[in-house]
Amino acid sequence: MRKGKKIYVMGLLVLLILGLCACGQKEETARDVATNEAGYTSAASFEQEKGSVEAVADTAEGAQVKAPNTSQKLIRYLDYTIETKEFDTFVQELGGLVSTAKGYVEQSEVSQNEPQSHAQGKRYASYTLRIPADGLEAFKQELQEKGTITRQSERVEDVTLNYVDVESHITALKTEQESLLKMLEQADTIETILAIQNQLTQVRYQLESYESQKRTYDNDINYSAVYVYVQEVERESRNTDTYGGELLEKLSGNFQGILTGLRSFSLWFLGAMPYWILLGLLLVISWAVYRKVTKKKRKAHEKEPEERTEEKQEE
Repeated sequence: MRKGKKIYVMGLLVLLILGLCACGQKEETARDVATNEAGYTSAASFEQEKGSVEAVADTAEGAQVKAPNTSQKLIRYLDYTIETKEFDTFVQELGGLVSTAKGYVEQSEVSQNEPQSHAQGKRYASYTLRIPADGLEAFKQELQEKGTITRQSERVEDVTLNYVDVESHITALKTEQESLLKMLEQADTIETILAIQNQLTQVRYQLESYESQKRTYDNDINYSAVYVYVQEVERESRNTDTYGGELLEKLSGNFQGILTGLRSFSLWFLGAMPYWILLGLLLVISWAVYRKVTKKKRKAHEKEPEERTEEKQEE
């Protein structure tokens, strides 16, 4: 009987221990699950917050930093040599063409050939014009109708890579400048303030330099450079492609050269008339003196035989 009670008590103890172990395991499992759920929630919140911050940063960066302009950037240079018989009229019409195209004259020079040159008295002018790129073709057509073009050339320079590089430098320097300004507001020591101000000065200097380069590029791209050399002539050259036309042009040019040479000689000769008159007077005076001296010598030679004859008669 006692033995049966002991077995019964031991059985109850075993069941009690197993029950306590099962409860503890369930509690631990529930705590682990809760912990895992809480951790998962926190991690998800963190990732979501991180993504939001990155999105905001990307948005801010996109708002502050504009995408570089990747369109092609071309600079055009045109060079013309033009002959005209109506110099004053051409110069006036050229100014009208520039105004119509909404361009401007960057540089101009009007001169006259030296008196000793072959084209005596003829004028010439050189212009550096800036014509808007969108109106360049119309300007070229109008210019070709105002005079005879003896030489023309056109050159195009692609500066797209340089332009994009300058824009990238400007964007980076502006971003650095903003960061330095924020750091300057938070600086609390004199050494830090001086260091930031020094760096800020260098950034501003570089920024001004790149912005100046960009303005130069913008002006050269938007306004093509047209170099015009105008020469006043008595006869305009004619461009021909046939043999007969070239022969007539050569003959006409040579005859014109002869006439120009005769004209220049006559101008030189008549212009030197005072010297010719002076030279003529000197020749007349020299001839008169020569005749007078010769006459005296002749008379002297004629008197010598007579004197000798008289001397012999006296003896």
